[in-house]
Amino acid sequence: MKKSIKIYLTFLLIIIFVVYNLFNILDNWYEKKLIKIYFEEPPIKEDIPNIEKIADEQNYVGILKIPIINLEKGFYDIEDKKNNVNKNIQVLNNSVMPNQNNSILVIASHTGKGKNAYFNDLDKLKIDDQAFIYYDNKLYTYEVTNIYETEKNGYLSIKKENKDILVLTTCSRHKNKQLVVVSNLVKESFV
Repeated sequence: MKKSIKIYLTFLLIIIFVVYNLFNILDNWYEKKLIKIYFEEPPIKEDIPNIEKIADEQNYVGILKIPIINLEKGFYDIEDKKNNVNKNIQVLNNSVMPNQNNSILVIASHTGKGKNAYFNDLDKLKIDDQAFIYYDNKLYTYEVTNIYETEKNGYLSIKKENKDILVLTTCSRHKNKQLVVVSNLVKESFV
């Protein structure tokens, strides 16, 4: 009897593992399709079932790309209900978008084990690493200039100079700390 329970539990764990990984694969596939639509590459209808529905749902205003940690994720307008750290990366209120002078774009995401832990590897960034923002038909190239931790209290205090900056933030691996990565704009070009 005990042996059959062990076999049953092992089989159940295998199924849970397979289903979890299948959902991750489908999420990645879907994200790549949304990014493809953002860049207005005409998708092949046979390649994407329900393309019209996906295009209606997709309303990214930009894409964050950090090659060193293999991250490419779209983001929504500040007012959009999908601009939510529990579902996506989130552009925080009071951000000034990169197409404006003296911009400060602040993006937050989770770390951990969930499927929305997009900033899980943010702590691997180093000074001079690059991050890219695709926004309003332009590519904004940023270089990391400062990495620090601060108390996790729901607020970020950022020393703002007369530079266009990108701030990425997430929970630190240290208890009650927030990781903050600040990058300066170094190049702007048309896509």
